[in-house]
Amino acid sequence: MKQIFLTFAIFSLFLFGSCNQTKEAGVITAQAPKLPLEMIGGHLFSQWTINDTIVASVFLETGFPRIVISESFAEKHLQNLVTMVENTGGTSVASWGRPGERTRVSYFINDSLIINGEKIEINAFVADFPAIREHDMLFPLFDLGGKIKLNIKDGYMQIIREGEFQTSDFIVFDANFDDRNRGVRGLYIATTLQIYDEFGEKEELSGYFLFDTGAANAFFLNRNVSETSTFVAQSERMHLTEGFTPNPAAELAIIQPSRIIIDKIEIFNTFIPAMKMFGDNANHFVGVIGNRFLANFIVIFDFINKRVYLKPNSDDVKVIE
Repeated sequence: MKQIFLTFAIFSLFLFGSCNQTKEAGVITAQAPKLPLEMIGGHLFSQWTINDTIVASVFLETGFPRIVISESFAEKHLQNLVTMVENTGGTSVASWGRPGERTRVSYFINDSLIINGEKIEINAFVADFPAIREHDMLFPLFDLGGKIKLNIKDGYMQIIREGEFQTSDFIVFDANFDDRNRGVRGLYIATTLQIYDEFGEKEELSGYFLFDTGAANAFFLNRNVSETSTFVAQSERMHLTEGFTPNPAAELAIIQPSRIIIDKIEIFNTFIPAMKMFGDNANHFVGVIGNRFLANFIVIFDFINKRVYLKPNSDDVKVIE
């Protein structure tokens, strides 16, 4: 989970030209190219081409408000392509789960690049941010345009420009878009998380859950929120461990339920970390829904209409009728 607690400028990116419609996986989509999608260490990455020759490793986010380009990549590949303005002030970025740790921004970029054959305007930070130290760029999925399809299991993503969804094969979540300057620009839902122990005893946590492709596990719970702290305490019989991270302030606890239910979905073979996420901007959410949950589905984020579509493609989940 990599959230920035600054107010950022937004830019929109529209990739891929007009194309014919086809029907695939229960939905009518514009036939957009399939970009490679890989989950490494629980995070999502793709490879994009810049100015027809430069290949960039891109970290994909749904809970992140701003493009961040690694300093080494920018200095090696972009200095002759764009104007990089040195940061002479105190602008820095921070992320959840790293109390007191901030990364200074070295440059600002407000220019254009050719990405996957399209000339786009870029408004970005250049920084040695922890999320991308081994990669080239962190990119918010929202900035790709309205509808984004992810198929983690089959290793591809698509941008859907046109077409109507046939929702009969999908579980549909009506979502909200967080645009209230909390440092988060993703979709979240109001729902209830239910966990069961091996005897069928249940605990519940209700509140706002953010879809976050920067989160490696299926779920993370935010112990800054009082409801979450109560839920963790009530679930103590299911704790795999109650301990501390190298930074004790995180107050990490691992919940190992027998099964998990969220909305109409039952999921097996997973666990739930609960920890303090730090910063007032994180406290709107009792938790986040991450990649090990999303990997069980074909996922469509519809940022324009504020919906999330899920179609199961894993034996570790089942739909409750």
